[in-house]
Amino acid sequence: MNLPLPATFNAELMSDRLESVSQWLLDELYATEDDLSRPTDSGYTRGCTTFGRQRSRIIAEAVSGRQPWLGLSNNNNDIVFTIGGVPCRFSNDDPSNPSKDAVLTANRYQLDFLEFAARGEPGRFCFIIDRGHDGAAEPKVEFLGFTPSGEVACRWVSDTVRVLRLEGQQQLTPPVQVDKPKVGPKRRDEGDIASETLR
Repeated sequence: MNLPLPATFNAELMSDRLESVSQWLLDELYATEDDLSRPTDSGYTRGCTTFGRQRSRIIAEAVSGRQPWLGLSNNNNDIVFTIGGVPCRFSNDDPSNPSKDAVLTANRYQLDFLEFAARGEPGRFCFIIDRGHDGAAEPKVEFLGFTPSGEVACRWVSDTVRVLRLEGQQQLTPPVQVDKPKVGPKRRDEGDIASETLR
């Protein structure tokens, strides 16, 4: 079923902002997978660490002030952040069959916004990091808007391409131009000739 984009209902929820938040969530997911690859790591240790890092990343981005559209309503474990004043949550879950509270229920910081949603329009929003039903698919992020009755009213899906980049370098060092080597017969100098005549 094709659903409208969130910006159809609220202009603050434009795709470039949703893409930024999605990229932060995926960056932390990938970093955790790379870091926690020991035999003693499990889905539980990776899941807890991923959530903690994602939560910390959103808090850090909000506190930095680099994105004037990003705010923070609640920085506890049931984090609620705002995009242009619209309260949002996130969860690592299955968007087609969610089981976590961040997706299923409104947080107290979302209730005021939800209360004023018109019938059939979204008033509660959540980013859902989807790994597929078996957890092995390439991750993507879905941003869903729910009506007060819990129906999905809008949907946005992130680009699923993983981008690799060099950390700590803003720009690659420019290449150095090297001339072709000049090859020719070896020239003998006077010292070589003198040593040969002494033999």
